[in-house]
Amino acid sequence: MSTTTVQPTVAVASAKALKDMTVEEKKRRYLELRAKSRYADQSIVKGLPETHYFWAAKDDEPELIRLQSLGYTITREPDPQGVRSGKVKPKIIAAGLKEDGTYVRGDLILTQVPQEDYEFFLLDIEQRHEEGMRAVQTEFRDEAERQGAPTFEVSRSK
Repeated sequence: MSTTTVQPTVAVASAKALKDMTVEEKKRRYLELRAKSRYADQSIVKGLPETHYFWAAKDDEPELIRLQSLGYTITREPDPQGVRSGKVKPKIIAAGLKEDGTYVRGDLILTQVPQEDYEFFLLDIEQRHEEGMRAVQTEFRDEAERQGAPTFEVSRSK
């Protein structure tokens, strides 16, 4: 009696190449993949209005000090035992509620800052970036002038 080994046939359908996808198709595909990810909801925080939440590295003390200097505080659930037992509705919906009321996911801890402050930080960063870019251009032109090298500016009008 002889035995025959049968190898299953597997058909593989290739996905559409990224370079052939439109921007809209890429965005849609990204959202589909993100929704399927088992980690998709773990970073989502539904909390207090007018509050910006940020998952910070809990073991990075210099970063936590920097965030604290900006006004960030560690997010705490007021009644973690009540929430964990199901007797109290949580004030913040996020993954990783611990007994002490903090939210921890792996090496990350949830922090918060008022939304108004966060928006100010973003505007401040943008302004400093623009000032830095202008300073680099000015320094370049000044140095070129000292060296006797010609410079030019591209006309933005068409």
